[in-house]
Amino acid sequence: MKFVKYILIIAVSLMGWSCNDYLDTAPDERQEIKTLQNVEELVANSYSDASYLFLEWMTDNAVALAKNDQEEWMTQNFMWQPVTANEGQDTPTWFWTRSYAAIAHANQALASIDKVPDTNNAYKKAIKGEALLSRAYNHFLLANVFCQAYEESTAASSLGIPYITAPETNLVVSYERGTLKEAYDKVEKDLLEGLSLVSDEFYSGSGKYHFNKGAAYAFASRFYLFKGDYENCIKYSNKLLGEGVVAPVFVRNMEQVFTGTNSTQIADKFTDPNNVANLLNVRKESFALRAYRGYQSSYDVMDEVFVNIWGVTDFRDSRWGWGDARAQPKYKERFKFTTATTGYGYHIQNELRTEEVIFNRMEAYVMTNVAGTSENLDKALADYNVLAAKCYEGSPVLKAEDITKEYGAYDAANMMKFIIAERRKELLRESIRWFDIKRFKMSITHTSVTKESSTLEAEDLRKAVQIPQGAIARGIQANPR
Repeated sequence: MKFVKYILIIAVSLMGWSCNDYLDTAPDERQEIKTLQNVEELVANSYSDASYLFLEWMTDNAVALAKNDQEEWMTQNFMWQPVTANEGQDTPTWFWTRSYAAIAHANQALASIDKVPDTNNAYKKAIKGEALLSRAYNHFLLANVFCQAYEESTAASSLGIPYITAPETNLVVSYERGTLKEAYDKVEKDLLEGLSLVSDEFYSGSGKYHFNKGAAYAFASRFYLFKGDYENCIKYSNKLLGEGVVAPVFVRNMEQVFTGTNSTQIADKFTDPNNVANLLNVRKESFALRAYRGYQSSYDVMDEVFVNIWGVTDFRDSRWGWGDARAQPKYKERFKFTTATTGYGYHIQNELRTEEVIFNRMEAYVMTNVAGTSENLDKALADYNVLAAKCYEGSPVLKAEDITKEYGAYDAANMMKFIIAERRKELLRESIRWFDIKRFKMSITHTSVTKESSTLEAEDLRKAVQIPQGAIARGIQANPR
């Protein structure tokens, strides 16, 4: 079975490559699938190497910096325009292309696994579970980039993304986007089946670079939060964090992480696979980490983000950079040379981690609090204080009266304001902020380096990033504008 052939075919249909491009491609990476190890290798390639850090440039975490290199495609991205000037790394087209290529690997693995004459059923189930989870996660990210935010009242009429569940054997295939509800339903089906099968038994020494049980629970926590199914968000968050107040082991010591003599030391500590807080690490190809490129955070942005109720030091407020650009060195760019003088940048990214799950559960608690009571608000507050003890100097304790003093009342609406602000701090430079801007219907204004301004409204068609022009040319429906 020549699996690369099928992966190239799906690329032709979804990415908009020409038939000649396909026919001119030498099939020099074909592999006969004979063992479960062969299938496992396919699944290992189902983790997209495309970074979505370009989404950070679309948020209120990024501003125009006069000293930075600003290319046309960077400005298109920053101003929420279709990115047509470049289709390489750190663009929506690259993310779309590499995500569907990753999905194709998962699909070929799922199509092949039952044909392999191997009687190790536990190993087979684990591989199948990982492939299903990877397929679900890639589609989930595609939906949250190229579609509007999920809302129960509109999901059945909102555009989804092509959800691919089998290898293609025809050269050109017509794909329908379907609805966002259909896409989420398929993600949920794969997610739950994958969760029932995945195992931590077979990845000794490299478990954090595969979907393991903890990463799967974290994915479920985020999925159900974004879907607005708060009871299930709490359920799967609890499977990872346990019932009751979160244990301190699930929060890294931020003072220890963000202290170092250089940015490499800090990044290595932040992405350390041995840290309990890190659940899934993925290798990403990107140049977006370079502080002198594009639209980045500034001193003013950091001042805005890292305000806190107590006015004490936040250990996460680590301002490394170049010129006026400032950011936490969570990730360190490495470089792979493909010739003596050229190559590409990459980094190791924490795709899923426990601190995000804590914030997911806090939000779900607040959203399920019964009006006129404070039981779930108190649960969110208790979780937050465990996290705050590892983030702020002096381990301050947040009390209900602090929320009342700051926002006027201790209620669900004001707790959500607080949580949204704290999520922004915790997940800065991880691009989750873009998803939150969509979910919470935020309005922001960007002014480019040439002083052109544009406002992204609360309900704005541009919050669904335009799909690639090549895919549109192949007949896949464009996002409305």
